Amino acid sequence: MKKHVPLLLAIFLISMISLHCKAQGKVLFVNDNGVFISNTDTVLTALSAVGIEYDLFNARDSLRSPTAAEMQSYPLVIWYCSTDGVKNYLWGANDSDNIELIVYLETGGKLWLMGTDFLYDRYGSAPDVFQPGDFVYDYLGISDYTAQSYGDDGGLGVPELDPENIPSMILELDTIRWIYSSAWWVDGCSPVASAASVYKMGPASYPLHGLSSAVYNHYNDYAGQKELTFFFDPALVDSYQNRVNLFLWSYASFFLLPPGFAELPEASTPLITGQNPVSDKLKFKVPETVAGSILNVRISDLSGKMVYNKTNSNQEVFSLDVSSFSTGSYVLSVSDDKNMYYQKFVVSR
Repeated sequence: MKKHVPLLLAIFLISMISLHCKAQGKVLFVNDNGVFISNTDTVLTALSAVGIEYDLFNARDSLRSPTAAEMQSYPLVIWYCSTDGVKNYLWGANDSDNIELIVYLETGGKLWLMGTDFLYDRYGSAPDVFQPGDFVYDYLGISDYTAQSYGDDGGLGVPELDPENIPSMILELDTIRWIYSSAWWVDGCSPVASAASVYKMGPASYPLHGLSSAVYNHYNDYAGQKELTFFFDPALVDSYQNRVNLFLWSYASFFLLPPGFAELPEASTPLITGQNPVSDKLKFKVPETVAGSILNVRISDLSGKMVYNKTNSNQEVFSLDVSSFSTGSYVLSVSDDKNMYYQKFVVSR
């Protein structure tokens, strides 16, 4: 790997992640690995080293997926498929959309999906093209499933995955290499417009160079559902420390704070017209540039979890009851289909 995390920075981030997990609650780890059980232990060991606390749901032992109600109390679901391409409960074990997972995501849940062959399990060999309405298009953020390493590269396997340059990441990701000379059946995809490629196949001499093998969806939305998908098995990363680094950097950059948050265009004229901090009624007025438009009004906490989401038409002055909100900092955003404005506020009593 090219870079190393400075020790003090790593300790600081692990401390921040541990505090974040304690404040927001544990994540749910869904084990959908039906073949190489040791790979699950490898991944869980690295997650624990990062400071990510989790509850375990074993889909293979339970013979089902977790329900939306079971997922709802978790800010993040980590779904691990390892290298098993047969009857994943990600697809209900019957090659159908997972409605429970969709409900969870549509209500602001976040998904970190990992593994190879889960696309093959549902769609067979590449290529496949997707469109709006398909789960992988809407939620995983891919427009096409182009190729698989080994199967479509002349039997080579992908030697490495190279990080893409994504702005606003907390830490720069590093090149991924493997415990083997190359990795087989890693998926190569193309992201949709709302998604960002995180890793691409490499090096430049590799036949499938440039195809994305990790995608972060809804990158430009600072609140609500988010999905990070690794189309590879992180248990095969070449060392324990590099697995820890990968999880540390990914969690800190994509889930600890919303990427792109600092670049949101805060309104030059404050939205909030009443008191800030506020104890009961949050009063605000929409900017003239979006007045009369159909607006999305959202409130999220600083972890990105949405606590209010409503569409309003032709309303310019608002008074929202936030008396049930926990004390702390929040972000109010007002947007139409072209503009977004936001302002931070504090609930205090």
